[in-house]
Amino acid sequence: MTTKRPTPAELANEERVLALVDRVIGLEAELARASIYFSPTKDDFDVLEREMQGLRQQLAAVHSTRTWKAGRAVLSPLRVLKRGRA
Repeated sequence: MTTKRPTPAELANEERVLALVDRVIGLEAELARASIYFSPTKDDFDVLEREMQGLRQQLAAVHSTRTWKAGRAVLSPLRVLKRGRA
């Protein structure tokens, strides 16, 4: 059984998605930390909230691309096998 290797474009998209996910998680942590320790002003909170919303929209846009969907379809059998082993 041969498995199609991801193209450089698919790998680049995957890297971009992971960077966006990492940034969203970081912003969520920053927002939580700021709300607990620093009691940010409403303006500070709004800026972080807008940035996080923008990043979520970018991530949703990436998830809706054909490349993302094709990559998920190609790699789904591997994910199923990996889950079976774990």
